[in-house]
Amino acid sequence: MKLLMTKIISMLLPVIGVFSIFIFAFTGHIGWGFTAFIISMFVSEIIAVIFFRCPHCHRAIPASGNLNQKYCPYCGEELGMKPLGISYYGKCTRSKDGALKAYTMIVPMVFIVSTMIVLLIVVAILGLDSIFQGIGRILVLAAFVMGILIGMLCRLAVGSVVKMDDEKIYFSKVPFRWTEYELDDIKEQAKMAAPFYDRRKGYIVTTSKGKLMLPVTMYKGGQEFLKEFTKRICQPMPDIRPELELVKEQDKNCGKNI
Repeated sequence: MKLLMTKIISMLLPVIGVFSIFIFAFTGHIGWGFTAFIISMFVSEIIAVIFFRCPHCHRAIPASGNLNQKYCPYCGEELGMKPLGISYYGKCTRSKDGALKAYTMIVPMVFIVSTMIVLLIVVAILGLDSIFQGIGRILVLAAFVMGILIGMLCRLAVGSVVKMDDEKIYFSKVPFRWTEYELDDIKEQAKMAAPFYDRRKGYIVTTSKGKLMLPVTMYKGGQEFLKEFTKRICQPMPDIRPELELVKEQDKNCGKNI
């Protein structure tokens, strides 16, 4: 079984288990729903342990919630999994004038998931037939609005957008508010303080306006944007393997606790 397919199945089974709880709740057999949930979790764990292994060192890879796992956290070799673009700055687009724009898919995912959860709660309370009439319509609309609000809060808490043209890079943490940085200024500052990559904060550069932290990962859109950005500021592209760095940090912490 291919690693990506194994990963998708092991992550999809618990989701199916959660939906089983709601579905059986509608029919008045919620106990069956919890039984299906427990079974799905158990099967998911078995599949992950048996099949989700590094093709190089053959060790079982920790089953995190990341579909973008690119490297083995133990030996550092590539797993051969094609990233799905769900990582931070999972998308990178280029406009007609050549400007790059990178953004995360976290916000739309949060909107979809939160809206579906609220809708399932509404259906569980009122029943499937009642949501298309009277108060059901109002609650469905409220679920949609709540999904938008949760998505906006997520955008403020963890989301951001970055753009870059031939002369400047633009960073937006708060929607519709942009901070401009001159690429020439970043190149000059890099001669005194070299940019570096931090697993938690991202790619950090020094500018005359202060530190600029781009929370890019080494996957998909983030990698594409960072490759172009480092090229324009005449810096080497960092070779970062987040999963390997995470395991090294965990081993270091375990050593301190002993």
